Amino acid sequence: MRYRVVAVGPLKRGFFAEGCSHYLERLRAVRRVELIEVRAARSVEPGVGRRREGAALLKRAEGHLVALDERGQSWRSIDLARHLAGLELRGINLISLLIGGAEGHPADLLKRADDRWSLSPLTLPHELARLVLLEQLYRAEAIRAGHPYHREG
Repeated sequence: MRYRVVAVGPLKRGFFAEGCSHYLERLRAVRRVELIEVRAARSVEPGVGRRREGAALLKRAEGHLVALDERGQSWRSIDLARHLAGLELRGINLISLLIGGAEGHPADLLKRADDRWSLSPLTLPHELARLVLLEQLYRAEAIRAGHPYHREG
């Protein structure tokens, strides 16, 4: 299985960039993963920027589409690992994980998504969402491999 993380905007703060780089490196040791950044849209009209960003995200997405959304399915790490294993057993070999910008995802993107995942019931800045996503993908892969990174409490 391969992961494609498609996110609006570049990382602006050093500690987010460092953390994402750290987990990308760890994840790439066990799975193919790519990170694609699309340009944040600027518009004074409500919703126009969100629609432009959504179109840009969908243009770069392939395979099984997962929209990160606070109203999506929440997972325990062990259950996410099982879910990913189930997707792989169903023959899904590419998962595109879509991280929206400040306005979130437009309705048409959410309708096209195969899944919606919530990283938290809290609203997260997209930079933090990217870091949490990469860490959780690495954690899920560590669980699947029987690696001691994850500890059940």
